[in-house]
Amino acid sequence: MNMAFNSLFRNMFASLYHKNFRYFWFGQAISVIGGMIQVTALSWYVYKISGSPFLLGLMGVFEYGPVLVLSLFAGVFIEKFPKKKILLCTQSLFLVQSLLLAVLVWNKSENYWYFAALAVIAGIGNSIDMPTRQSYFIDLVGKEDLTNAISLNSTTFNLARIIGPAIAGIIMKTLGTAECFFINGLSFIPVIYGITLITVSGKSKMKHKRKSNLIGDIRAGIRYTLRSKILLSSFLMMLIVCTFSMNTNVILPVFAKDVLLGDEGTFTFLVSMVGVGSLFGALFMAVKGKNIKFRYYLVSLSLIIGIAQMLTIFSGTIGKTSVLLIIIGFLNLCFLNGANSRIQMNTDERHRSRVMSIYTLVNTGSTPIGNSLTGLFMSLLGAKFGFFMDGLITVILILIIFNIYYRHKRLEKKQYAAIEK
Repeated sequence: MNMAFNSLFRNMFASLYHKNFRYFWFGQAISVIGGMIQVTALSWYVYKISGSPFLLGLMGVFEYGPVLVLSLFAGVFIEKFPKKKILLCTQSLFLVQSLLLAVLVWNKSENYWYFAALAVIAGIGNSIDMPTRQSYFIDLVGKEDLTNAISLNSTTFNLARIIGPAIAGIIMKTLGTAECFFINGLSFIPVIYGITLITVSGKSKMKHKRKSNLIGDIRAGIRYTLRSKILLSSFLMMLIVCTFSMNTNVILPVFAKDVLLGDEGTFTFLVSMVGVGSLFGALFMAVKGKNIKFRYYLVSLSLIIGIAQMLTIFSGTIGKTSVLLIIIGFLNLCFLNGANSRIQMNTDERHRSRVMSIYTLVNTGSTPIGNSLTGLFMSLLGAKFGFFMDGLITVILILIIFNIYYRHKRLEKKQYAAIEK
């Protein structure tokens, strides 16, 4: 019995047996809770001062637009500098940005454009920070424990999605919104300290000494991706799901207020329900991620996600909505972790940073498009149609892509059979 438990524990927390990952992970565990407190408070405050679902969705354009523009350049940039130093700079930038948000809210600012400007600053930091972190995991744990490291990192994030909104709701009701941003600023101190303790091997620190051309390197990374059927198919499905199925930050404030007729407590509870589902997904992937067969895994999850979102149109109570949000959170997490692992496992070391910058571009850079479209859907059709339209578009596009892929495979088989004859 003890041996079975030890084996399960070892499988679930394999990446934590690596000292460097422990330093990174424990710092992140604190920082991401602060991050979710800020995200929750910011969504509510912006909707409160603007009263517009469209302007709330537009915040995603300001925050994630820089990721869309800069991610490909960031992939080349990351290859030229130590990842540890890059992460120290980006995390310090996020600390300053949080404190500036706190100052604005303390001064009772209702100028939407001040918040938009700070969202742009965060977006610039994320365009560099996200691909750096994603490509750093393999340096910290190696290929064997990569899936586990991704899943454990997701576990901390999704625990934060449960704890953070709940804390944010309490702070907003008892102290005020500004304190949420100040607490997030302080939460970056442990992660910055943890990063300073990391020491990677000489192999991990190696840089490409060859002379390089920025545009040429970007083209080489794109060509490498386009030539790989595994990478290309993964990114196409990610593009659809990340654009149309991951807009809860825009939908939930409006859904909570206009459909469920709730307040900030209702909103933070719904955010936590997504976090509960994602946490279960992260734990599932930590234990079972290595055993997943990828052939139709991403396609199947994409379709189920879309269907689950469409069903929210029938959920007029907090109970039904909560169940669906848990399911959606679970499926989204399993999809993203599966796609991340599949991409990294099929990418060579030389192109890893550039491929992961494309991952960031598709995952996060698609957010401005998805957020603004979702905000527009809700403005025109009503709050109930945010999830429904996103789910419907996801299902239709995935079926189109799968049909094209399936026809192409059948044509390839016929051509191969003709050559054999």
